[in-house]
Amino acid sequence: MKTYSRKLMTALLAALMLASSMVTACSDSSSSETTVPTNEVTTAADASGDTAAEETVPEETEPQYALGLPELDYQGAAVTVLGWQHYEDVEFDTEELNGEIVNDAIFQRNLDVEENLNVTLTFLEEGGRSGDSNWMALIRNANSAGDGSYDFVAGHSNNIGSLTYSIQFQNMLEQEHFDFAAPWWREALTEKATVMGNLFFATGDIAPSSIGRSQGMFFNSKLLEDYNLENPYELVVSGDWTFDKFTEMCTGTYVDLNSNGQADEKADQFGFAIDGVQVQAIGLCSGFVSLEADETGKLCLSENYISERAVNLVDRWSAFMHASNDTTFIAAIDDTTIFKEGRSVFYAFPMAIISSELRDLDFDLGFVPFPKIDEQQEDYVVCTSNAYSLWAIPLSAKDPAMSAAIMENMAYEGFLNVIPAIFETSYKVKYNTTDSQLQSQVFDIVRGSLIFDIGRIMNSSFSNVFGLIPDAINSNSGQFASKVASSKKPINKTVEKWMEKLEG
Repeated sequence: MKTYSRKLMTALLAALMLASSMVTACSDSSSSETTVPTNEVTTAADASGDTAAEETVPEETEPQYALGLPELDYQGAAVTVLGWQHYEDVEFDTEELNGEIVNDAIFQRNLDVEENLNVTLTFLEEGGRSGDSNWMALIRNANSAGDGSYDFVAGHSNNIGSLTYSIQFQNMLEQEHFDFAAPWWREALTEKATVMGNLFFATGDIAPSSIGRSQGMFFNSKLLEDYNLENPYELVVSGDWTFDKFTEMCTGTYVDLNSNGQADEKADQFGFAIDGVQVQAIGLCSGFVSLEADETGKLCLSENYISERAVNLVDRWSAFMHASNDTTFIAAIDDTTIFKEGRSVFYAFPMAIISSELRDLDFDLGFVPFPKIDEQQEDYVVCTSNAYSLWAIPLSAKDPAMSAAIMENMAYEGFLNVIPAIFETSYKVKYNTTDSQLQSQVFDIVRGSLIFDIGRIMNSSFSNVFGLIPDAINSNSGQFASKVASSKKPINKTVEKWMEKLEG
């Protein structure tokens, strides 16, 4: 927990900026790496220690987008935000400046919001991984007591989805101060999650995890070179990164490193490695959304999700994953060992570990979206894992309009400084180890291709609607079509029951 002191921290920041400018003026090109302010651009050569590279500082320009809030003064109101113990290096707040650009951008974001609206922010982080009943009970109990314990909350997407089913949150469309058409909110989510005039949660640049948890594939550049394989970045940018090309590149790359005569995930080399949770991305990253609104605006099972094309997707991925030793399922969820040890050409995992677990490797790496499944898929599609933050206002919030204003301001500040710090400085530069220009283009494609599925967010409440495709690929049962046929009625019935609550 942390409460900010605005005047103290503003003074400290001013002093640090002055000290930084003095150090910079006195340093020479052989100095160790320094922190780059968010309004500067660094080349990949800078990040790799090339002292011949030059920093480019663009001229200051007016922001392209402006925050639409009126002048608001909440007289130093104490604001409590309930977060969760997330997977990011920093998501909600941080105790101090430490020279890491994302850490410092979030620190500054919270100070700016406090100053802009005259509030005092206190962030609590309590458990909150997927299915954490204790975390969800905190919100239910606060709503039952009506005590205004939490002004707004940020939770694991599945937990927010479960609470949404029992309608524990305010309708954000009824609150003033939100501008969901602004680029700091994920329009792809608000569009899918607005049901019968209700929007109970949102995400965007208020949540670094909404980008950091983007699912795709890492690749090992050394193994690509060893097998004389094409550059995945070039394939993505040219539009030729397809399922057929991907499987072709994986074929023949299995090596029985421990010579025991059987495929061993813990010891051998593979073309592609994925765990059971990451399989969830396959359908969605091929454009298959489980729930969509019909012509009346009501949710129902998507026809695309149960189409012949979906059957083909399941059949092709199942055959690829189960038919040869070139692929392997990782037994332990979130186990990055196989890739870090250089034993997989491609490895499926969210992008954020570029800046944490995948540092200091013995090889260069890259990150690309999942390949297009067929010729009908014109564009790449990117989804996030479940482990990103959705933000909401509890029914018991003491001043929902104030909550909305603070969230709007946080998202705006995130748009200006936090997300650029993550993408432009961390992902594109600081950890850019392969083909700078193409990697930057691919990161932009990832960021611009995000989609969301309310069926995935509320999966536990909607009869495992989202699990149909990944479960079929994991099990290789060959019964996807029959499973869909038997599931359609109960899924739609469960969804209809929730919509009846909304009507009530």
